[in-house]
Amino acid sequence: MKILYVVPFVPWAVKVRSFNLIPRLARRHEITLVCVSDEEPSTEQTAWLSKYCKKAVYIRHTKLEGMLQCAAALPTRTPLRIAYCKSNKARGEVRQVCEELRPDVVYVERWRALQFVPEVRSAPVVCDPTDSMTLFNRRLMKGGAPWERILGWVEHSKFMGYEGNLARGVSVCVFCSRVDMECVKEQAPEVQYELVPNGVDCEKLFFKEESEEVPGMVVFTGSFKYGPNRHAARYFLQEIFPRVRKDVPEAKFVAVGNGAVKALAEYRGRAGFEAVDFVPDLRPYLAKAEVAIAPLTVGAGVSNKLSEGFAVGTAVVSTSLACGDLPVTSGQELLIADGAAEFAKQVVRLLRDAGLRRQLALRARMLVEQQYDWEIVSKKMEMVMQRVVGKEADETSQRAIATA
Repeated sequence: MKILYVVPFVPWAVKVRSFNLIPRLARRHEITLVCVSDEEPSTEQTAWLSKYCKKAVYIRHTKLEGMLQCAAALPTRTPLRIAYCKSNKARGEVRQVCEELRPDVVYVERWRALQFVPEVRSAPVVCDPTDSMTLFNRRLMKGGAPWERILGWVEHSKFMGYEGNLARGVSVCVFCSRVDMECVKEQAPEVQYELVPNGVDCEKLFFKEESEEVPGMVVFTGSFKYGPNRHAARYFLQEIFPRVRKDVPEAKFVAVGNGAVKALAEYRGRAGFEAVDFVPDLRPYLAKAEVAIAPLTVGAGVSNKLSEGFAVGTAVVSTSLACGDLPVTSGQELLIADGAAEFAKQVVRLLRDAGLRRQLALRARMLVEQQYDWEIVSKKMEMVMQRVVGKEADETSQRAIATA
């Protein structure tokens, strides 16, 4: 297949879905990429894209442009997340690529990139919003900081109905969790939906030896450019970690991810805490930790940090929200805890019980190997694309016969 791949960012390691799908799809298919971002691709990113894409087109869209467009959209029904990314230049570029390439399928990651794709087109469109923005903002209204609750209310009211209309405009919608999919399905039940979860690279994140662990180490991984991760880390530092340190004084908490140092600057110097910015390989940090945490209280979808911890063999404590619809049971693959006191209790429990950590880790590793390795997940996405291309071809053929 000739795939036109459209994203509102430069694909890189912090963009887990595209970073893992593109190389695997490129083994059998031709990929032309159009990416829109306020940051130009680095030399390393450009080399990576050239390796897997026949052509990669970058369109710059500045933060100032985005903010001005958000201000203009406030009194309208257009969600701010959509308005921020509006780009006539990107829309024109995608139209030109469609005309020149004549792709078999257009794959769009995130709702906000869908506006770059012309309404009149010859190829089917697979839109992969990944998460439901209606659900995301509904949760933000309830669990965010005061200013986030206001933003969540504004965006939730705008995305209600709007998200369903976006879904109606494409051939198939792909979500990473059933909870998110069902939220949009309520708005547009007639649309075709597919479930393709996020995955984990089980070869890269190989199972650790117990000797790799550092006693008392707790880790949180993720991009700190993502609001729910910042919220979760601050929540852990303010409400949970002091409780853990009271019972386990030697406990150490390490937050690792893009933007971690800046996002958590106010906690610099706090006893037992360390922030580490983007690292190309998370495994050493996950392997050293006795416990990996996912204390998310806002957000949507399924947290990638669960599957990464599972793959490496680090026992996980998670909120029920972060689990999404993963087929996990507390006490089997991980421990689930909601509320600061209960979360701290379960972290302390694992720090003190190496046998339980190992039992959970073995079952969790088996789960990701069997269902969530990127090799498995990428084939599911490939099948979604092939089915929609086949369906489109059949419908075109039937129309031709009917008009003959």
